[in-house]
Amino acid sequence: MTRNLTIGEQIVLLSLDESSGELREAPLRVSLALSSAALLELELPGNQVSPAAAAMDERRRSHPEETPREWLLAVRETALDAAYQGLLEKEIVKAQGRKVLGAFGSVKHPVVDSSELVALRGRLTAVLAEGQEPDERTTVLLAVLHHSGLTAVLPQVSGLDERLTALTEGQGQAAELGESIRTTIGALTAVIASTAL
Repeated sequence: MTRNLTIGEQIVLLSLDESSGELREAPLRVSLALSSAALLELELPGNQVSPAAAAMDERRRSHPEETPREWLLAVRETALDAAYQGLLEKEIVKAQGRKVLGAFGSVKHPVVDSSELVALRGRLTAVLAEGQEPDERTTVLLAVLHHSGLTAVLPQVSGLDERLTALTEGQGQAAELGESIRTTIGALTAVIASTAL
């Protein structure tokens, strides 16, 4: 059964160690990828907007003087919390541990239903290894993972880097997203370059 995961939920699910429930990648890098996905999600057609994208939209409206880089930094924690909450509500992960003082602690999110993860990896393998054309949401997912340095969470197929470059830098769906994807990815790259990750 498909639970219609948001792009952010897909990023977190791919980044989690299934049994320990800990992120296998730097949390700051993951949260920046999530806020980038939220910004790009606002440019996609359709009325379905994730909680992270809604938070990003609110930030853009209330702080129009800020740059995309500032928006990404401002919304990253909200985007990470929203992704975990969505996965919990869809019963894909469970929360183990507790927060101390509302923020710190050792909350982990082991995967309790791996069917979504298996389906997601299968879809990504079809795109990356078998040449299937991705839809817009999959293109955004791949672009964000590629440019945030999170390609280790993708299925490791032959020619991965070349295929990612072809899919996310000016061909197919990425070309249709045009300026919004270039602006967001540029902001993401700048944040990552200026932050010790």
